[in-house]
Amino acid sequence: MRPPGGRQAEHVLQDTAHRRVVRIGDTVRRSQTPWSPSVHRLLRHLAAAGYPYSPRFLGIDEQQREVLSFIPGTSGSDGYAEGLERGGDSWANVVPEHGLRRFARFLREFHDAVASFVPPADAVWATGPGSISPPTSSVTVTSVRGTLSGSTIVRSA
Repeated sequence: MRPPGGRQAEHVLQDTAHRRVVRIGDTVRRSQTPWSPSVHRLLRHLAAAGYPYSPRFLGIDEQQREVLSFIPGTSGSDGYAEGLERGGDSWANVVPEHGLRRFARFLREFHDAVASFVPPADAVWATGPGSISPPTSSVTVTSVRGTLSGSTIVRSA
């Protein structure tokens, strides 16, 4: 459904003091951070490596927000849930043994895809709430912080 003026409606996925995230059609828009260029490089690398589970970086919109492909499902901590009362309830899909096996394969495939990623010397990363790493060429990406939280979308099998 398009609102008057022909623009697609924004569906708020997250609205916190530090970031507003909205869905527009099949895309997700969120404000950029100092580490956004590093994340964009990593997402492009994952796409080139054929990793199917990460969003695709599609560019920057007219409001200077990053544009990512939307992945349907439920995030563990963002409060957005398709068909569930709370995002945290989505982890019920991971707990059974078949879910744990699928999640382990998901992580293994991620680590295989990211193993060949070499961040440029100017890469900046979020290292925790309110902190970022300085640019360095010695950064090695081994995992995504928050894999078991809002960084993962869960779908029932």
